[in-house]
Amino acid sequence: MPPMSPPLVAAPVTEKAAVPALNVEGDEVAVKKQQLEQEIAKSYRGYEDGPRKRLTLDADNRPKVGLWGILKSMIGKDMTKMTLPVSFNEPTSLLYRVVEDLEYTSLLNTAASRPDSTERLVYVAAFAASEYASTIGRVAKPFNPLLGETYEYVRPDLGYRFFIEQVSHHPPVGAAYAESKNWDYYGESAVKSKFYGKSFEFNPLGTWFLRLRPASGGEELYTWKKVTSSVVGIITGNPVVDNYGPMEIKNWTTGEVCLLDFKAKGWKASSAYQVSGKVLDKAGKTRWSMGGRWNDKIYARLTPGYEADVSEGNEKAFLVWEAHPRPTGIPFNLTPFAVTLNDPAPSLLPYLAPTDSRLRPDQRAMEEGEYDFAAREKNRVEEGQRARRKIRETNGKEFEARWFHKARHEITGEEYWKFGGEYWPIRDAVVSGQRDWKSERLEEIF
Repeated sequence: MPPMSPPLVAAPVTEKAAVPALNVEGDEVAVKKQQLEQEIAKSYRGYEDGPRKRLTLDADNRPKVGLWGILKSMIGKDMTKMTLPVSFNEPTSLLYRVVEDLEYTSLLNTAASRPDSTERLVYVAAFAASEYASTIGRVAKPFNPLLGETYEYVRPDLGYRFFIEQVSHHPPVGAAYAESKNWDYYGESAVKSKFYGKSFEFNPLGTWFLRLRPASGGEELYTWKKVTSSVVGIITGNPVVDNYGPMEIKNWTTGEVCLLDFKAKGWKASSAYQVSGKVLDKAGKTRWSMGGRWNDKIYARLTPGYEADVSEGNEKAFLVWEAHPRPTGIPFNLTPFAVTLNDPAPSLLPYLAPTDSRLRPDQRAMEEGEYDFAAREKNRVEEGQRARRKIRETNGKEFEARWFHKARHEITGEEYWKFGGEYWPIRDAVVSGQRDWKSERLEEIF
């Protein structure tokens, strides 16, 4: 039997007794984080088996096609309006490419733990740059989402949930919203793309927002736009992905910014994948210098009032981010993270909305190596989309997104797609048997 604690004795009260200050803001944030964590945990049902580790196929054995005969008719045209043979595809969706931004959310959790706002910006900037690591070797085309197609992705092991809906077809726009107890990440996946004869070029158009909840209290809003991506060397049979251009990550709450420069690949191999940048305080003075390669590692060092070269081996720099290993032999050159995305887990299927991308038949057939069936199904679902559009046009109606709506951002003032928040409560009701997806009257897109 453990010894009993001595009785509590009240301390004598004096007129000069110090009263500790209450961290009201910090307490409010802690309560909000706990509430968010509990709310997100409701979405874990169906994900009990954990992320899958491999595809059904052992190798990518897609049939070969006459490349130039198809590509020469596309020169100068918008690729999003072109129909390509299914052999050009990988068994993922453009919706999945947005989820791949979240592979390194540990950077956001680290940022939230840092007491200094400029150091938080270092980790947020590294997160924005890390989104490109998965593009290495990914030259096959993801499936274009159908209008109204959705996708949910939940990681109980990492404490976040993600949802995206294809809200526009021409131009193609996917509106996304991800949340954890430490952060919310949202924005729109919209690109303008062209084929120039020797290269494909993709210019992102949408703004991405990050609402960070630092451990020290309060909330901070960050924004950035993605850089240009291209695939070169297509005609020579040696396609290579490159990402280049300037990126500004802005903390609207403090006025601090990080300026990153993704350098275009030159003739020398040593020039590939380079990124460098600096974090400026609200007065515009340099606080941190950053550098490295967006496919491998990014470093930073404190450089108050001056800029400095930051690279591997610099004893004053520290490692901010390192890319996960890329095992060879994964079909379609997917990353281990991408392998988890199209998983039709039996425990999950009963809870998915009928518009979820995992249920798309052509994409599923592609993943399982049934290429002829995938081609027929791709044609069928795309013809169905055209038929639904004609019906809307005949009736004088426009498509209305179910889960997002256009709004004016309360801080930046720009127009964006705002998540209505209805999806997860409805899913929770479906899981508990109190509701059925059929009652939501979602469009039959597959």
